[in-house]
Amino acid sequence: MILIDRTSDIPIHVQLVSRLRFLIANGHFRSGEILPSTRKMGDQLGVSFHTVRKAYTALEHDKLVESRPGSGFRVLDYRPPSKSDRMEQGAAIVHDTLERLLGLGLDEQEIEYLIQEQSSLLETEEYQHKIVVAGSYKEWGDRCAEQLMAFFQKEVIPSTLAELVHHADSDIVLVPFENIRGVLGLAPGGDVIGLQTELCGEALGLVSRLLERETLGLVTRYPDAIEALTSELRYRTRFSGQVLAISVQDGDSHVAPLIRQCELVLYTTGARRKVKPFLTYARKHAELKIDVTRASLDRLRKLIPA
Repeated sequence: MILIDRTSDIPIHVQLVSRLRFLIANGHFRSGEILPSTRKMGDQLGVSFHTVRKAYTALEHDKLVESRPGSGFRVLDYRPPSKSDRMEQGAAIVHDTLERLLGLGLDEQEIEYLIQEQSSLLETEEYQHKIVVAGSYKEWGDRCAEQLMAFFQKEVIPSTLAELVHHADSDIVLVPFENIRGVLGLAPGGDVIGLQTELCGEALGLVSRLLERETLGLVTRYPDAIEALTSELRYRTRFSGQVLAISVQDGDSHVAPLIRQCELVLYTTGARRKVKPFLTYARKHAELKIDVTRASLDRLRKLIPA
């Protein structure tokens, strides 16, 4: 799992480089594996894709990854420096760390305790199960992964059902219950577990009150969510009126015209940032949140190793 300390005086891209080095060294990212795209990593961490690209470029300079045009950054075989170089670099890091600890007022016994404690925590982190969550459209996977990472404090990789062929080494694959049978063979060494989600009640309540002559607007981040969410909204609310839908993947130029035509506008969490500036034009609006159900979270807590 990658965590960024926004209160640290260490630049974010430097923190990211350090964390990725560790994940590559301990085999979490295996040789030949493609790192998450700069945009996907940026979205997961809440930083710009430029920051992620800066970190990836630093790793490329150190020959830990290579840039593949059209494919992203691929992990190379990990070859640690020579012993003398490792000792020299390690000594510099330890010296700097000890200076900072002493500067905080820690004594020798406290420093020794912290080193032992952190070494113990590091041992438990050397192997993390590869957990992937996949649905019929990209935004479902992104949203579920975000919630599951916050809940379990583990890295969860978002995917789509079509992309699961790239995650055959997964230890755990989380998919909607109706898709379990279809993906059983895609992760031969892993467990396939059903996941249940729900659309937020506020948005469903507003849609259910629309008249048939009124128009519902739907704004998603990616185009592949439009058909699935439209069908689910109609099924859950029995709304049979007109639905106008767009994605903001390629920009927000169509957002304002759509909002002006609709009695109600729903926007997904992934589209919120681009829709927000135009909401003053909306008659009614609500964020269409996709949430993992509490029952699923409680069930997964028992099934996923700590």
